[in-house]
Amino acid sequence: MSDTVIQVKDLTRWYIQKKVTKQDGKVSKKQTIKAVDGVSFELKRGETLGVIGESGCGKSTLGRVLIHLEDPTAGEILYNGVSSTQLKKKDRLAFCRTCQMIFQNPFDTFDPRYTIEKIFMSVLKLHKIGANEEERHNIMIKTLEDAGMAPAEDYIYRHPHELSGGQLQRISILRSMLLRPTFLVADEPVSMLDVSIRADIINMLQTLSKEENTAMVFISHDIATTRYISDRVAVMYLGRIVETGITDEVLHNPQHPYTKVLISNCASLDPLEKREIIEIEGEPPTPINTGPGCYFAPRCYQACEKCFKEYPEAKDLGNGHIVSCHFVGNDAEK
Repeated sequence: MSDTVIQVKDLTRWYIQKKVTKQDGKVSKKQTIKAVDGVSFELKRGETLGVIGESGCGKSTLGRVLIHLEDPTAGEILYNGVSSTQLKKKDRLAFCRTCQMIFQNPFDTFDPRYTIEKIFMSVLKLHKIGANEEERHNIMIKTLEDAGMAPAEDYIYRHPHELSGGQLQRISILRSMLLRPTFLVADEPVSMLDVSIRADIINMLQTLSKEENTAMVFISHDIATTRYISDRVAVMYLGRIVETGITDEVLHNPQHPYTKVLISNCASLDPLEKREIIEIEGEPPTPINTGPGCYFAPRCYQACEKCFKEYPEAKDLGNGHIVSCHFVGNDAEK
């Protein structure tokens, strides 16, 4: 079996904004919103890809499309060389065992009427894990206690609202990993949790994914956390990946102007490092009817005339470090 778990080829997710009648009586035109716009990457077993970028850049939409919570508009997703669309049509339960997702808000993840016991047991029954009730109960108890939630009896009879955010996110991760998925999407899994428990949750997620050899896409706006957990990193801007490569190489030697802006404005990776903050004006534009040039050009401190006319080709700088920028590799026409 190949080491490559997932291959994503030119993946797009576009939405059509319908015509709207404004207050002045004018009717707006139908417009295309390009939330994910031609994303490609591969992931091997046990490998973690961190996806970073500003709010609204398409990170969460990408995560939902990867596990078919939303269907792609175009492009292809292959799991172990087989189309995800075919897998889903053939056996939906098998597809769910292949890929799982951990959401940002654990309180929105579960049915509030279910106890923790019922949450676990329903998954075990649905996927026919365990020969009988007693065996399933033992699996649940062992899973919780191995994750540090001991004694398990203190948790299994509670409802989600009776647990803290950190406890509930642990349960969310454990429920997903019960199925031993080959691919996992973690969408900002610690952003809503107290700072004091984030490290424990990240360590737990990292340990479980490595033990099960699960490939993971870790979505976050926190660069320091992404650096800690990810083997490779992809920087998204307006639905496209503008730079990707080995995490330390990208974060310590960024080549795209947008990556440089993100890193200069985050908490330093080195507490003794002195660096200059790169300031840019304005919010990210909406991904509606994007122009022919580089999407970052209107905010870029390096932009030249060519940047507004042509979208830059992806350039491989070696060792898998890929950047889409006219100023990288060759001088831009000025």
